[in-house]
Amino acid sequence: MSGERSRFVVSADWVEKQLGAPEFKIVDASWYLPAQGRNGAVEYASGHIPGAVYFDQDVIADTTTGLPHSLPSPSFFAQAVGQLGISAEDTIVVYDGPGFFSAPRVWWMFRVMGARRVYVLDGGLDGWKAEGRPLETDLPEPAPVTFEARFDRAKITSFDQMSEIADSGSKQIADARPAGRFTGEEPEPRAGMRSGHMPGARSVPAASLSENGRLKDLATLRSIFTNAGIDLNNPVVTSCGSGVTAAVVTLALESLGHSDNSLYDGSWSEWGSKSDTPIVTGAAEPIAATKASTPLTAHVTRLEMTSPPKSSLPVPVNIQTAIMRTHEIPLAFYRFLHRQVGARWHWYERLRMTDEQLKAIIHNPKVSISVLYVDGAPCGFYELSQESDDVVEISYFGLFEHGLGLGIGKWFLLQALYSAWTSNPKVVTVTTNSLDHPRALQLYQQFGFSPVATTSALIDPMTEQELMALMKRDG
Repeated sequence: MSGERSRFVVSADWVEKQLGAPEFKIVDASWYLPAQGRNGAVEYASGHIPGAVYFDQDVIADTTTGLPHSLPSPSFFAQAVGQLGISAEDTIVVYDGPGFFSAPRVWWMFRVMGARRVYVLDGGLDGWKAEGRPLETDLPEPAPVTFEARFDRAKITSFDQMSEIADSGSKQIADARPAGRFTGEEPEPRAGMRSGHMPGARSVPAASLSENGRLKDLATLRSIFTNAGIDLNNPVVTSCGSGVTAAVVTLALESLGHSDNSLYDGSWSEWGSKSDTPIVTGAAEPIAATKASTPLTAHVTRLEMTSPPKSSLPVPVNIQTAIMRTHEIPLAFYRFLHRQVGARWHWYERLRMTDEQLKAIIHNPKVSISVLYVDGAPCGFYELSQESDDVVEISYFGLFEHGLGLGIGKWFLLQALYSAWTSNPKVVTVTTNSLDHPRALQLYQQFGFSPVATTSALIDPMTEQELMALMKRDG
């Protein structure tokens, strides 16, 4: 099924073109279960993508926990990957043999430690070899660099936290193990572990999220989560056998714009090895009937700016940026922009419009839509509306999630303001609300906007059924 793809997955064609480029690093993260009959280190030595360094998940780990490949401390991780020649500012592509088995774990580790431009190679090394792409056996000797870790503790769930979640049901649990291990019908591959799953857990086998080594499209991923009983509007904890394939589920969630997730690092290696942890066997509980979404109250602030910005900011370094104004933007692409930028902030009004309603607004000559591209991919947009000769409104402005850590937000807003003032209006306006980015109001005021009115509004979130229908409509 073709369709919209994850922003965290890159093609072999793209990777091959980047080989040898400055600040582009490729990482072989191949790791396997004994039953798979493969050895990542041996395969790396026998042939790897040119320039790739080997990330040993059993070595770059906290070996004091008694659990397999636990997440190391930020200082240990920074020292280890710095020795591999990788900095947090690099563009990093991670791969494994089959495509989506162990590579997402290292993708997740880099992101937890503060790297933002991290991707997974679609198709993995097996796909790379099948296409006859170049390999090398020389072992690289990268010059050590400094990796400045910015540890995101909220992305990790501890055993104590997991116990509270399993007891209270305060968060959803997505179990990435195969279905037979989830139900307890198949034994665990590690000795001494009970079979089954945590109370309230849902089965989302990691293997179901990819096909032939390639991550499935977003519409299919969303359907898999929905059918498993995972509500993408609420927090999720991912778990698996030892914390490896749980990251495949995490990557799929993040691809769908779900940011309120964490990974239980001990996973079943910890939970299933204890004698007193609650365990359920059989299938997951039936999915409860879908409830109508509850309206959210938003505090709305309207701001005005009465003179052009006097400040200037340099173009961000180390990334390639381009802002392109669209002409009669395709409706599906516009809705894609809205989902990528606004799903977190409940931008649903435009998504609910019919094609005719939406076209009447965004193809109006008084409306202009400009798209930000970073390193060749869409990363944000702004929409301006010429309300009158004297008033220009910034109707929408924002970045994709992967653009939030690049240091381009203020620069991009300044470009939007420059564009808004080109028609010499008397006033430029913008509206924000309490469901928007928590620093949005502060940022607008920093650039010269002043609040002129406040109101309250009810925002009706989209249901899963609405989102699925929208994804199907746009192909």
